[in-house]
Amino acid sequence: MERRNFVLSAGGLLAAPALARAAALAALPPTPSTIGMAGFSKLLGQQFIAYQGKRGTALELVAVRSGKAAPHQDQFTLFFAGTQDLDDGIYEIDNSASGRLSVYMIPAGKDRRGALYRADFSLLV
Repeated sequence: MERRNFVLSAGGLLAAPALARAAALAALPPTPSTIGMAGFSKLLGQQFIAYQGKRGTALELVAVRSGKAAPHQDQFTLFFAGTQDLDDGIYEIDNSASGRLSVYMIPAGKDRRGALYRADFSLLV
């Protein structure tokens, strides 16, 4: 094998793991840190299905509020409204635009829309 061909083929071998790693990261499901406050703000008024186990409950994203301003952090709270009472806990929330995400939600009272739930985030950016 000529030296030129060897160097070119070795370069391709070195790049292959990096390309595979990038493809694997792109295939990962969305997370709150990949969506962030700006992404959730675009989903206001949309319906989410909250799953804890196999049974799902319809929730509407009714508010996105920013938290304390801190360097290199995206702090915000999501508020959901629904007609069923849910306990605090980890739920998988599913939306056609955001995909399925795991969040910890707690009851946050009631209003004219029904039961309210909040999910707080403090993400490093």
